[in-house]
Amino acid sequence: MDKNTITKQALTAAAYAALTWALPALSYGPIQFRISEVMTLLAFFNPQYIVGLTLGCALANMFSALGVVDVVVGTFASFLALYTMSKIKNIWVASLMPAVFSVIIGIEIAFLASEMSLFIPVTLQIMFSEFVIVTLLGVPLFKILEKNKSFRNVVLDIPAVEKSYIKR
Repeated sequence: MDKNTITKQALTAAAYAALTWALPALSYGPIQFRISEVMTLLAFFNPQYIVGLTLGCALANMFSALGVVDVVVGTFASFLALYTMSKIKNIWVASLMPAVFSVIIGIEIAFLASEMSLFIPVTLQIMFSEFVIVTLLGVPLFKILEKNKSFRNVVLDIPAVEKSYIKR
């Protein structure tokens, strides 16, 4: 891994964690609207971002009320969503992966609360919030950002001549 890639991953991890920590009331708990989750779409465009986003999630989850369990389980759920997103060719379908893998978070919260009846409502709440942040807000945002030559070249590492939103 070259210095440029390591720097991008460190900045990605820091940005994800900082955005999560900046809005703790929205970032933790059964009703989550983590603004940082918009960044998960970076993995769709370039799989190298899986590393930084996974690390950022682990850092962010260190302040979760669920403790070390959330660092492990929550980060694993994010990794699975990111990896899956990187393999999907359609941004709209890829954007659904954080919602799909939030089932793992629902299990985690219900198990830790020793109340399995919480599983369905908690999972649905997290799925809804992921859908709103990543799909409804994130995809249109990235469609706009993707048209910016500097963003494409520097952040997404996509040459200006390629139209990835057409390809995918």
